[in-house]
Amino acid sequence: MKKSTDEHEGTRLLTRMQIAVLAGVTRAAVTTWERRAADFPAPRRTSGQDYFLEFEVLSWLDGRRVPSHRRAQGEDEFITYGVRARRRRASGSVAAQPQPTSLLPPGPGTRDDLGTRDAEIIGNLMGPLAERVGGPDREVAYLNLLAALHFLHVTQPSSWQAVKGYATSSGDRRSSSDLLRLVGSQTDKALHAMGSLPETRDALVRLEPRRFEDIVEAVRLVGLLSPRAFQLIVKGYEETARLGSREFFTPLPVAQLMAGLGLAARSSSATSVYDPYLRGGELLGAAVDMSVRAVSGNVLDGVPLPRLLGQTPRRATLPLASMNLALRGVRFALQLRAGGRPWERAWPPEPVDLVLTNPPFNMKDSLQETTRTGTWRYGAPPVGNDNFAYPQYALSVLAEGGRAAVVMPNKAGNSGNAAEAAIRGAMVERGVVECVVALPDKLFSGTSVPVCVWLLRHPADAGDDVLFLDARDLGAVQRGGRRVLADDDVRSVLDAYGGHWGRGAVDLRDSPATAVPGTRVDREALRDAGYSLNPIDHMGGPVQRAIGQSSRAAETTWAEVASLTARCRQMDERTGQLQARLNTDRVRRATWRSVTLAELCDIQLGASHALLAPKDRIPDGTVPVVSPKHLRDGRLSDTIDERVSPERAARLDTYRLEAGDIVCVRAGAMGPPAMVTEEQTGWLMSSNVIRLRCREGTGGLPDYLHAALGLPEAVGRVRDRAAATAAPFITKAALGRQEVLLPPLDVQAEFAALLALLHERSAVHRELSRALTHAKGLVLRHLSDMSNSSPFTV
Repeated sequence: MKKSTDEHEGTRLLTRMQIAVLAGVTRAAVTTWERRAADFPAPRRTSGQDYFLEFEVLSWLDGRRVPSHRRAQGEDEFITYGVRARRRRASGSVAAQPQPTSLLPPGPGTRDDLGTRDAEIIGNLMGPLAERVGGPDREVAYLNLLAALHFLHVTQPSSWQAVKGYATSSGDRRSSSDLLRLVGSQTDKALHAMGSLPETRDALVRLEPRRFEDIVEAVRLVGLLSPRAFQLIVKGYEETARLGSREFFTPLPVAQLMAGLGLAARSSSATSVYDPYLRGGELLGAAVDMSVRAVSGNVLDGVPLPRLLGQTPRRATLPLASMNLALRGVRFALQLRAGGRPWERAWPPEPVDLVLTNPPFNMKDSLQETTRTGTWRYGAPPVGNDNFAYPQYALSVLAEGGRAAVVMPNKAGNSGNAAEAAIRGAMVERGVVECVVALPDKLFSGTSVPVCVWLLRHPADAGDDVLFLDARDLGAVQRGGRRVLADDDVRSVLDAYGGHWGRGAVDLRDSPATAVPGTRVDREALRDAGYSLNPIDHMGGPVQRAIGQSSRAAETTWAEVASLTARCRQMDERTGQLQARLNTDRVRRATWRSVTLAELCDIQLGASHALLAPKDRIPDGTVPVVSPKHLRDGRLSDTIDERVSPERAARLDTYRLEAGDIVCVRAGAMGPPAMVTEEQTGWLMSSNVIRLRCREGTGGLPDYLHAALGLPEAVGRVRDRAAATAAPFITKAALGRQEVLLPPLDVQAEFAALLALLHERSAVHRELSRALTHAKGLVLRHLSDMSNSSPFTV
């Protein structure tokens, strides 16, 4: 039988992003298909990346019809994603369109398409180099230096060449101050031409670099970044600078959520966007990104982008915000508002369509005059803080049809302060509060205070109801305890808003089915609740909320069970195939030989205490130091808290690890050895571990050797030799005498593959067991909730 064209031409490997491009969907949609469809093709993992066979993907896409609201011009009701993918592949349109249309790319620095290379470079920039260049003003000036270098590199080729030329020139007259002035003046010149009045040069001269070479290194590293790495610079800075509530930036997903709500609420696109407490420009930037997606699906040509307006009391972050917006190529007008509050002077000159702001919380009016003398339509805020001044100010500058999204502390929604309660009552009675979204805690780097987003509407659009959405369960906790919202979480909130109000100005293609609990509360009910604007007070009693949470959690859990079950089934089949290949005469008749580790490997002891002393471990070190406690279950733990500087590690190159190395315990409790992965290349060995590195031409494969040395009897032999000393300790010579049985290389590879698969199967089955246990608990709780909420008594 003749093989199909797809079997001949579709055997190349695809990433998830490439699948998305072929199918004309977002990468998030591909992830959702993979998670929810048990028959979605299984990935092949190599070099730390998942790949899919193209013909398997096309075959699966053939069975999935494109819904009517997803069809492009010229596609009929019978079109499938498979047909679309083949057309795009044949036309070559995929190559000209490397990224799929997406609602949520954040402009300069989307999280999904920034590779590990950019992240590694940012890690180096934010490591010891930041301290050496930053000096006492590291918190802001160093960030402005990195942003300015990136800005020049991306947008000003001639200026970038001038900076590089000075940095790499020879001569004794070069100086750090002159190079910093050059970067600052070139940046200011470019931004002035764009209508901004930053003070980059003044900010950069406050830096006190230790050596000229350190700035040269910063220039070199920034030059290696991709054009869309700006957001990673801000993120890396934010994670290391420990900013206070006045300085920290709005997380990108929160900024997108706020901009998405404001745009979805309007009946037309926004022509102007204003932020009265500009931080790093992230809210205004998100407004541009979301406007583009709403109108044209990620195509800038012909899109009427809004004019951006902002003011800030912080001189140091004004250049950063200017560069953030300039990288997007939009018109903006930013001004410094040193001293005072935004409502003390009339600006902007005309009403605006959209206000987005994340003001500081609980800031006192030190003069105790602003709130007494200002004009407050809904009531004068208390002298103690400005929490209720910012939303009123936002409403005062809106044009008809305008919306304002303001970050507010949860306690502002139901505080007992008489003045604040009166303001809430006035805002509810006049119908200017449209929606309140409760967000998870620990979203912001500068505070763990839980917050809400208040969506306000111009009085001309006053309504009788307030929509409350509870998004507190969204997001995932990352290392360090900070919670991060994913793109799907943002879409879920926007879906919930659009579902309740019947609006959808923002394109929500391939939105997930994850539900965000919500309820609309009328004015009379709000009066009865003391005008509370805290969603928790309106989401029903404990039983009702538990049922809502259980429903959402159950959907996620059962999807996980289905996905894990499918993975187990696929791995069971692969195990059977590998077992069949090993259970043959070819393997039974193979010649096995006994070889010592000294014959197979170069054996290297870890660095001595004299070379790598405890004092060399520093808090801001970036190179991990491996100790026996980090060898766990045949792997090296990623949670290593002992690190040294790159300079120290470079002097100990003999003791660095490479991918494929096998690390054994030298002193201490003896256990199975660990295999070094690609991500762990460059880590250092402490004095209590020992390294095996297979030599080429000896006939041993690292994967097989690692598996053989992990067998209980092999570990037992090492323990026996170590126990002969006063404390458990294995010498290089004793380890070198350890013997292993080696089959031919092809058999070693098959054995290693089977053992690795069995290890992976064990882990997946544990995950499935955990998911099933969780599902069982959800079922029991759901039955209990249904019983408690039933109007009938048994």
